[in-house]
Amino acid sequence: MANIRQRAKVLADLAMFFAEKGRILTLQEYADCADKPVLVSGIRNVFRSYVRAITKLHTAEPGLLAMIEKKKVEAAKPAPAPKPAPAPAPKPKAAVKPAPKPAVKEEKDDE
Repeated sequence: MANIRQRAKVLADLAMFFAEKGRILTLQEYADCADKPVLVSGIRNVFRSYVRAITKLHTAEPGLLAMIEKKKVEAAKPAPAPKPAPAPAPKPKAAVKPAPKPAVKEEKDDE
């Protein structure tokens, strides 16, 4: 692990780089970038892993990360969609048939 000044410098460089890109890159995406400010081996020397560097970045630079999230939300915000046409009225359902009357009438005995 490096000293505090080295960690602060790497975190500041990474935060600015990610703010310019508009998001936090994965390790593979970061390694493939030609304009990265710190080599992956340099990040590993200072933080032991890329994941740990990103974790420390969240605690050290919350302002820049908030800026990244704000850009992400603005970019993901879709244009207002046109209002859909009203749906056709549903067809009326068939009425319930009344219960059938008994075929045989019961006669009352008057006793």
